[in-house]
Amino acid sequence: MIHIACNIDSNYVKYCAVTIVSLFENNRNKTFSIHIIADGLSDKEKSTLTNIAQKYGNSIFFYSPDMDRLKGFSINRFSKRISLATYYRCILSDILPESIDRVLYLDCDIIILGDILPFWQTSLDNIGVAAIEDVGYNDTERYKILCYPKEASYFNAGVLLINLDYWRKHDMASACINYYHKYPERILYNDQDLLNSILYKDKKLVDLRWNVQDGFYRNPKAMTHQWKNKFAGVLKHPIILHYTNRKPWEYDSQHPLRNEYFKYLALTPFKDDIILNNPIYRIKRFFRLLPFSIGLRRQKYIRMSDL
Repeated sequence: MIHIACNIDSNYVKYCAVTIVSLFENNRNKTFSIHIIADGLSDKEKSTLTNIAQKYGNSIFFYSPDMDRLKGFSINRFSKRISLATYYRCILSDILPESIDRVLYLDCDIIILGDILPFWQTSLDNIGVAAIEDVGYNDTERYKILCYPKEASYFNAGVLLINLDYWRKHDMASACINYYHKYPERILYNDQDLLNSILYKDKKLVDLRWNVQDGFYRNPKAMTHQWKNKFAGVLKHPIILHYTNRKPWEYDSQHPLRNEYFKYLALTPFKDDIILNNPIYRIKRFFRLLPFSIGLRRQKYIRMSDL
């Protein structure tokens, strides 16, 4: 049994559907329990996700977190597209049943393109989390703000293999809440800054293929052989693809693998909910991307054929 957790609100039900469908499609010989942490989902929204899980022979559970625990929390970066639900992952150890000793947390701007069992089986002995370096891990200023050494690095919080036993033993949920109230000025990137501050000594960094973020597809200043040796393989064959910046469902997305998202959207009840079905947005996309097409602006993303 592989346990997956997602924290969402009503705005992300559709995207959660795509994430779990991609997971099920590419891991058909696995059995999953999906744990959805959400406040205020309607019965219809719950039913939609439940029917998807049941179609693949998997189970789904819903949890309504105690919002009072996040009293005083706020969203700093990306407030237009995320809500306080993003902090639910910080208290997962208090929300999920004690019978679950580990869980793979996934953001819902993610699709799964391969077998996740090797990641699920990662050893978590004496650590709180296995995660993947964030694309901005080399930002020296971030470590100054968070007050821990750059050598410890910085992980992306969109994909987390969490040792729930460790979190409960060390009461990580309370540690996160207390840290936020003590140092709110340090928390710029919301739950990601908070979790890095708490877990920077208690983590394992794993291979990039388990969380291939948008920024790694951005055109480097020089695509050297060294760069290709490091990134080409995982960029061409990601297992967990994370659309961390411009989302594929936005009309002006230029991500080179944006169409992968629509393959799995087509397998959900939301298959017709595509912004470019609207001719107005098709026109807007044409003019938005025209400067890149005719060479007036440098392409933002690499061309897959160049890898």
